[in-house]
Amino acid sequence: MVELVNSVVPAEVERMVALEEEAFGPGGLNAWTLVPLIRHGRVFALRSGDDIVGLVQYMRDWENPRTAYLVGVSVAARLRGNGLGTRLLRQSLQRLAAEGITRVELTVSPANVAAIHVYEEHLGFTAVAYREHEYGRGENRLVLALELSNAVEYR
Repeated sequence: MVELVNSVVPAEVERMVALEEEAFGPGGLNAWTLVPLIRHGRVFALRSGDDIVGLVQYMRDWENPRTAYLVGVSVAARLRGNGLGTRLLRQSLQRLAAEGITRVELTVSPANVAAIHVYEEHLGFTAVAYREHEYGRGENRLVLALELSNAVEYR
């Protein structure tokens, strides 16, 4: 079940931070960054029973308020490769479209071929830019975008 996280529950924040750490190591979100996204952005959790097994976060673009930026997505390591991340993304994109968001952008490492494949082939994102040194020297990013529509079933 995918749900909007709209309250700060310490045990759940700890679980979400653990998912981020498992997926991204020190580059993952911590409580200091996750809590503001819960309160001021959009955070969606994928649950299996009472356990949070997936997470995706978005923030709105101040220059283009109908555009959201996908901050990150993570799925528990033991469950990866089963389409859960794609399901989480699809359902969260549908929720954003229902809220009036018309475009979603994200950045991904050009070396992350598996993620690019999911974004492009399963969700319909397209490459729109390439940013050199986005997160420091040698940390290049591919910018992907998706135009949303309430009628679209994201591939």
